[in-house]
Amino acid sequence: FCRRFQPLSTQSTFTPELEKFTNLFLDEVKGVPHATDPAASSKILRQLCKTELLKFTDMRNNPQKFFLAHRLLSTIGLGGFGIRFTVQFNLFAGSLVGLAGEEQLKMLDDIQKEGKLGCFLLTEMQAGVLSGLIVETTVDWDTKNEEFVLNTPSDKAAKNWISQGFVADCGVIIANLRIDGKSYGPHAFYMDLRDDNKNLLPGIRIEDMGVKTIANDLDNARVWFDNVRLPRNALLNKFADIDENNQYVQVTNERMRIEVIGQRLLTGRIAIAEAALFSARVLHMKTEEYANHKICNGLTGETSLSTMPQLKHVLKTSYAKIDKMIAFTAAVENDLNECLLNDRIPDEELVEKIAVCKIKCIEVAIECAHALQLEVGSYALMHDTGFELFDMLLCCKFAEGDSRILLLKIARDEM
Repeated sequence: FCRRFQPLSTQSTFTPELEKFTNLFLDEVKGVPHATDPAASSKILRQLCKTELLKFTDMRNNPQKFFLAHRLLSTIGLGGFGIRFTVQFNLFAGSLVGLAGEEQLKMLDDIQKEGKLGCFLLTEMQAGVLSGLIVETTVDWDTKNEEFVLNTPSDKAAKNWISQGFVADCGVIIANLRIDGKSYGPHAFYMDLRDDNKNLLPGIRIEDMGVKTIANDLDNARVWFDNVRLPRNALLNKFADIDENNQYVQVTNERMRIEVIGQRLLTGRIAIAEAALFSARVLHMKTEEYANHKICNGLTGETSLSTMPQLKHVLKTSYAKIDKMIAFTAAVENDLNECLLNDRIPDEELVEKIAVCKIKCIEVAIECAHALQLEVGSYALMHDTGFELFDMLLCCKFAEGDSRILLLKIARDEM
């Protein structure tokens, strides 16, 4: 199905290069549906990184390819690997691309060649998707030793639901930077989590979040830090740094603020919106294929399930809704790609459009998938039909900013 269905949003620009990438990428991830535990799933991602089919820097240099990879993954099943993939390429590597200085960026090549896995340590126990972005994790500048000291001041500040956090070798952590007792707000830092033997480094404690209703091929972790020492160059210094006089300095005219750190949430929202839509569309295509061959009794005798008026109506209505949102999201992605290519932070209007994509696309995907589920009987209860991944659409609803919180943000901004 994923090879047959060329994404509507890229038909006009689906170059031979992208077609070749599509075939190679799908071949590389063909084992994903069978990788049902974190060890197997993370092994596939490590190997995928090493191939360099998609480079960590493609978010900036070739964003169309970056988003295409996310869509392709969603067509083979909206499962835990898709989250693992976007954590690696968007949240972790993307944060380095967006926030690291030129010297720091060089580490990306080694990380990719070695197949190291990273995570994004932002969300905290008492500041989840329903309560907004609050960062209580602290990192203090030790002037004497010229090092940073990272701490989790209380359990409520433990990093929470960190996808890929249980197997990650390294990570980008968001913590409140303090110098001589003065807070400079949240900043991003690169840190190693494990040594060469895959053992946790001193002062780091990690707990598995446990079994979930879906996506147990993805590990989710809760993480604490106790006086973890980070070197001077751990601070991602594209926008701010500590100078030779141990003073905090702005490096560019763009002021370090949460909107700068949060750029990966914007790319993530588009990736999630597109993943939900394309997953829902492939679900409809797969179900339609089944219905074409499922024989049942009609008023005039034997017929296929796909000729039944109620199913025909659902398919026609769903395709129209999904394709409309695919077209809208494609246009928004195109605008975002221009910003990524030109290293420009999106303006308020584009930020709002991205939020609309995140909210409306997932709403449409859930609505259409549920309507289809009601019309195909026991088929919707069977494994490997796509319906078993329905809970992943719920995950999409609250990932990268809960949709209801985004609605409130839009309303607040408009007021």
